[in-house]
Amino acid sequence: MNLKNIPLSISVGILAALWTYISIKMSLPTWSSFVSWGFFFVAGADTKAFVKAGAPILAGVVFGYLTLYGLKVGTDGTPVIALALAVGLAALLLVIMMSWESFALAPAAFGAFAVFYAYVFGKPAVEDIYSLTNVWIVILTQGIGLVLGYLSVFLPTLFAKKS
Repeated sequence: MNLKNIPLSISVGILAALWTYISIKMSLPTWSSFVSWGFFFVAGADTKAFVKAGAPILAGVVFGYLTLYGLKVGTDGTPVIALALAVGLAALLLVIMMSWESFALAPAAFGAFAVFYAYVFGKPAVEDIYSLTNVWIVILTQGIGLVLGYLSVFLPTLFAKKS
């Protein structure tokens, strides 16, 4: 068994406990930050990971919000069809955007898209799914996840033995 990740494990554990407490007290979705925290590690867990994961995360939230407007199209079953088409178009565009270096981490975009939908159709801060407040809360908590990722990697270096 390799014990090299013990400092990182302790850092992650402490930050996870603190964030859970703070987010619950502030009525923020705890889980949203854990998703982007994971993408921070997928993106390399360094300062470059902010852009590698951050840009696609932001795109995913924005595209998620824009697709909601498909529900305002038509009557009867057509809003669901319009929503499905809007989601399909967004997925197509997110994959095309992978060609650009800043958006290459498509899983982060799709993850943030899913986080946005889960939040808006779960227990949002504002019942109106078109409210920008919900968008800002998801962007905020996704950003906090990136910061927690950075802190979880940075903090152990403060306590590392100097050679």
